[in-house]
Formats: sequence, structure tokens, C-alpha cells
Amino acid sequence: MSQSTRSQQDAIREALEKQGETETHDRSLIVERLAWTPEQRLEANAAFLRFYLAVRPEGPLIREE
Repeated sequence: MSQSTRSQQDAIREALEKQGETETHDRSLIVERLAWTPEQRLEANAAFLRFYLAVRPEGPLIREE
């Protein structure tokens, strides 16, 4: 196993361990997003919509009629 593969695996393991601490993870996401500028928030929303439309091009699964 190469050094770069080993360091990548270590980084993944560390990220998963941090993510396992859900309360800490949630707080860090909230703090990060509160620091965003209005432009960053708009771009994040636009990125989510682009992702959603790529996954569900025909729209939502549940439709109100």
C-alpha cells in the first residue's frame, strides 16, 4: 500500500470518527453556515437545486393535487 493511499485512508477514518460525534458535527455545520455571506447562501441553494434537478429531472415524487 502506498503512502498516499494510507494517508487517504487515515483521513477518511478521521473524518468518519468526527462525523460519528453527531452533536459536535451538527454544531460545526451550524457555525459554518452562520458565517456564510448572502452570496454564499444563494450559491449553496443553487447548488442544491442543480443537484436535485439532476437526480429528479421530472420533479418531486410526491405531488399535491
